[in-house]
Amino acid sequence: MDIAWVAASGEGSVYSCTVVFRGEGAFRNAPPYVLAYVELAEGPRLLTNIVDCEPGDVKIGDAVTLVFSATDAGPALPRFRAAGRTLVT
Repeated sequence: MDIAWVAASGEGSVYSCTVVFRGEGAFRNAPPYVLAYVELAEGPRLLTNIVDCEPGDVKIGDAVTLVFSATDAGPALPRFRAAGRTLVT
């Protein structure tokens, strides 16, 4: 197997998703949240969360773009939100 780092655009689409209503551990107070496989434009799939949306609005095939979410412990996590949406702070 040939494994190598490859630059990716951060663009993709929702391949599969579910809404989690009962979290455990660090996610105990997070529900409801969207757990999804995102298929990157370059082909690989990534298990991640879809953020900055109503959980019930996420559909298979939705275009998404990469964002990084800061954590209290360790590096930022790669997550995705609807493509074209800007973060409102």
